[in-house]
Amino acid sequence: MRNDLQYKELGSYNDSTETPIKENHLCLTVEGPLLTSFKAVFMPVAYGLIFLLGVMGNILVLVILERHRQTRSSTETFLFHLAVADLLLVFILPFAVAESSVGWVLGTFLCKTVISLHKINFYCSSLLLACIAVDRYLAIVHAVHAYRHRRLLSIHITCATIWLAGFFFALPEILFAKVSEPHYNDSLPHCTFSQENQAETNAWFTSRFLYHIGGFLLPMLVMAWCYVGVVHRLCQAQRRPQRQKAVRVAILVTSVFFLCWSPYQVVIFLDTLARLKMLGSSCELDGYLSMAITMSEFLGLAHCCLNPMLYTFAGVKFRSDLSRLLTKLGCPGPASLCQFFPSWRKSSLSESENATSLTTF
Repeated sequence: MRNDLQYKELGSYNDSTETPIKENHLCLTVEGPLLTSFKAVFMPVAYGLIFLLGVMGNILVLVILERHRQTRSSTETFLFHLAVADLLLVFILPFAVAESSVGWVLGTFLCKTVISLHKINFYCSSLLLACIAVDRYLAIVHAVHAYRHRRLLSIHITCATIWLAGFFFALPEILFAKVSEPHYNDSLPHCTFSQENQAETNAWFTSRFLYHIGGFLLPMLVMAWCYVGVVHRLCQAQRRPQRQKAVRVAILVTSVFFLCWSPYQVVIFLDTLARLKMLGSSCELDGYLSMAITMSEFLGLAHCCLNPMLYTFAGVKFRSDLSRLLTKLGCPGPASLCQFFPSWRKSSLSESENATSLTTF
C-alpha cells in the first residue's frame, strides 16, 4: 500500500511490490511489523513534528532575511530561496499523512501539484547549494568582485533560472501523475506516476535518471570541487579568520543535505537497477527495497526543518536578529537559550553587527 511520499517520488513502485508478475505467479509483499508500525504510528507523529518545526523555522529565516533585504549577501539570497523551497516541501507533508490513512481523495490536480512540488523542492535545494558553493569558490579562491547592483541582478536571474529548471525537471510528474484505482477491495486510491503504457514507463525512467544525475550527482560533484578549492585556499591563508567563518555555515548546510539525502539516493538507485532487471527479480528484494525507501526517505524529508537549526547554532548575526525578533514578540526564549548555551555569550555584539546574517559563526 502506498503510504507515504516515497510513492510520489517513485511513481508506481507499488505496481512492482504488490502486484507484479514474477515467474508467472503473483508476488504479494507483506509488510513486516516494523514497517507497519512505522507507517501507522511513527510516521504521522514524526511528519507532524517535521511540519511544525519546518514551518516555524523556515518562516523565521524568511522574516529575518527579508528584514535585511537591502544588505544581504549573495549567499543569503540563495539561502532565502532555499528556505522557500523547504517551506513548500513542508506544506505537502500533511497530504502524505492523510493519504496513508484514507487514500488520495483530493483529485488529480492536487495529485500533480503535490508530486511536482516534491521534485521541485529537491532539485531547487541541490542546485541552490551548488550555486552557494560556486559563489564561495569565486569569492575566496578567485577573489571575484563585482558592482553590487550587477551582482544582485545576476543572483536573482540565477535563482529564477533554478526555479524554472526545477519546474522543467518535474514535467514528467506534472504530465503523468494520476490517482490510481484500488487493486483490491481493501486497498485505497493513491497518487502515483502512471505507467500504463510504454511511453509512460519511458517517462518514468527519464524522470528517475534526471533525479539521480541532475538532482544529486552533478550538484554534489560541483559542491565537492568548489569546497575542496575553498578549504585549500583557506588553509593557505594566514590570519584570515573571517573568511574561514564565512564559509563554515555553507559547508555545514551542504554536508547536512548530503547526509540526509544520500541514503535515499542510494536506495532508489538500487530500485532503478532492480527495475532494469540488473539485480535479479524477487519478491523478497521488492520487500526490502520498499522498507529501505520508506525509512531513508524520512531522513531526507527531515532535512527541510534542519537548516534553521543550523543557522541558529552557527550564525552569530542570525542569533542576534532572532533574539531581537523574539523579544519584540514578547518571547523570553533568547535569554533562556543563552543560559543553556553560555558559549553564545562569547560572541560580541560588535562582531555580530558586522557579520552577515547567516554566514558567520
